Amino acid sequence: MSKYLNVFVQEQFESNGEQKSNYTKVGVAFPHDKGDGFNLKITPGISVSGDLVVFPPKDNESS
Repeated sequence: MSKYLNVFVQEQFESNGEQKSNYTKVGVAFPHDKGDGFNLKITPGISVSGDLVVFPPKDNESS
């Protein structure tokens, strides 16, 4: 597992009659150092609501 995971807000929309999703990065998640779970760091100044989605970083992102 990577050192962190990226946290996104997912927005669903319709385009040409097809359901699509847009993801906006809002922070990162780090494994908790005292067992199971994660610490979330939300980017300052961002207001978050809705569904959060967590993905590992892409290969071209530093970890």
